[in-house]
Amino acid sequence: MKNIITRLKFFIVMLMLWFLFNFNFEIRTIVFGVTISFLVSLFTYEVLYDENGFRFKGIKITKLFIYFFILFYEIFRSSILYVINLIKQKYEPVVFKISLEHLTNVQVAIVANSITLTPGTISIEVIDKTIFVMVLADPKTDHETLAKPIRDRFEKYLLSKEVNEDDNN
Repeated sequence: MKNIITRLKFFIVMLMLWFLFNFNFEIRTIVFGVTISFLVSLFTYEVLYDENGFRFKGIKITKLFIYFFILFYEIFRSSILYVINLIKQKYEPVVFKISLEHLTNVQVAIVANSITLTPGTISIEVIDKTIFVMVLADPKTDHETLAKPIRDRFEKYLLSKEVNEDDNN
């Protein structure tokens, strides 16, 4: 019974997202949304849940809101800086890696996708909790200097309180 209630909740969330993204209430959109939401909730259940419950420990809505605000800010800010750097032509593509040991695999995927959404940066590969990133920068720049903005802008908003308190001590 708990399994069905959990799947139903997930189905409802998927359906709400469908309508939010489409913002169209024609019968064809409704039927397609119900079908897609049902199939997604049916086939992803084993990915999201195990015998102990939900695999992904959620992010608080306030942290998520702040994270999306910062992500959009970074996208617009980086697009302007990217154009300026292209005009100056003094930067080259540089590959570096950033290790995000304190984050869950889902949170690492969120950071990797955020990096790719930001103009001038691309997540090349994610291995365990390490992201290989390509960025337009001065080739002489230290890799930790390149990783610092990612840690400051993305990682710290996904960390749990316990990890932040351990780092401060």
